[in-house]
Amino acid sequence: MKKTISGVLLALTAVFALVACGKKKTTTTKKPGGDTTPAKKTGTINWYCWNEEIKDRLNNLYDQVEKSSGNETTLKDGIKIKWIQSPNQSSVFQNNLDTALTNGVVDMFCFEADYATKYVKSDYVADMTELGIDQKDQYQYTRDIVTNAAGKLVGSSWQGTPGIIVYNKTVAEAVLGASATAKDVQDALSTDFDTFKATAAKAKTAGKTMMIGVDDWFRTYSNNMAAKCWDGTNITVDKQLFQWAKDTKEFADAGYIEGLTAGYGLWGADWGTAQGKDNSLCIFSCPWFTDFCLKGYRHDAADDPDKLAIKDMKDSGLRAAAGYKSWFWGGTWLTATKDGVANANIKDDIKDIIAKMTTDADVLYNLAVTYGDFTNSKTAMAKLSTAEAGNLTYFGGENVYKFYAAAVEKADLSKASDYDQQICENLQNCFRSYFLKNDDEGHTTAEKAWTKFVSDLSEATSVKTANIKMADGVTVTGDTITIA
Repeated sequence: MKKTISGVLLALTAVFALVACGKKKTTTTKKPGGDTTPAKKTGTINWYCWNEEIKDRLNNLYDQVEKSSGNETTLKDGIKIKWIQSPNQSSVFQNNLDTALTNGVVDMFCFEADYATKYVKSDYVADMTELGIDQKDQYQYTRDIVTNAAGKLVGSSWQGTPGIIVYNKTVAEAVLGASATAKDVQDALSTDFDTFKATAAKAKTAGKTMMIGVDDWFRTYSNNMAAKCWDGTNITVDKQLFQWAKDTKEFADAGYIEGLTAGYGLWGADWGTAQGKDNSLCIFSCPWFTDFCLKGYRHDAADDPDKLAIKDMKDSGLRAAAGYKSWFWGGTWLTATKDGVANANIKDDIKDIIAKMTTDADVLYNLAVTYGDFTNSKTAMAKLSTAEAGNLTYFGGENVYKFYAAAVEKADLSKASDYDQQICENLQNCFRSYFLKNDDEGHTTAEKAWTKFVSDLSEATSVKTANIKMADGVTVTGDTITIA
């Protein structure tokens, strides 16, 4: 979960119980009646993350949890997990994590796609294969991003994050006609960009909008870049990011976007409220987004989203479409530090957590069914995409996993680089005022937005402004963005 990260929302690491290579015995205590149970261990796994996502999933699905309260989980063998959380936005989590890693107080931590490469190439992370984690059943892109220069896998994710379009059935009928079939809607949203844009014009004619805010489709661009933005010296902003700005300005000026103010930005109050209304046709979504956002904002009045799993919720009036472009959104990986696995008291627990929560097909099947997530097991997802359990009432009884399964095979993280989070966040923030109508108060030209972006990004990354550049073929002059 960018998520976020999430996100995204939005990473955990955990461990298979390793009972020594014949070098030590398990200590036991005698119970009345002659039974024996393993003696309790002492120790704490310090786990750094940015939200409740992994904690919630582990507490509900990991079979070694004895109890949990607040930011502490106690395992059956006596080991405690201390959850240390910081906000993911504006690099707060990364900054706090970096300090903790330097001080040697981290045993496990999560990271997301936008800054995965930074930690994968660091000297802090443990080798998953050495730890005994078998990741062969995971989707290839989730393994590629955590493979370091030496060819070692240094992280493991429980999820795949393929992007789809979730559409509002009521709005679709208003835009395309009451007799429009699911195939008609698929064709209108998933054929190609020109057809998508033509559908946006129809939505406006019907008094509706195509999407809620300017950030909604950002990942369809940022995850289709031609090259890495950071080469170790320069940040070169890819053409796809300028294409997002150009297309978004066109849609904003045409009235195809519901709100242009900050409140309609990603995670904004107006943006969230709008998901529960029948104004916009499309929501750009991915698996974690369903549980993290959609079910809270869009649900039957009788359902309590804080108490019900997605599998138990009533019809939301939302349906799924493949979308006109392949993309994904975020993803969370777990990893262990070398210090963590060097601690004999907690090493086996770390291994068992990571193995169970990111590679066990049964656990991952149950996680997907419970949370509406698409998990990182080819075996489990092949089963769920054709199973009755995949037909979610929340989506009108439709099996959304078949859309996810088709999209995940196209996910590509090969263009990820160290400063992606800072680039994406600052670009969205700085260009927001550019999308306001030209005569609206607060409108900023594209050129001024770019200048502010360079300054803000330099401050966020310490990369000199002279080393922050546009991709070849891009010019920004006044209010005009030109892409050759």
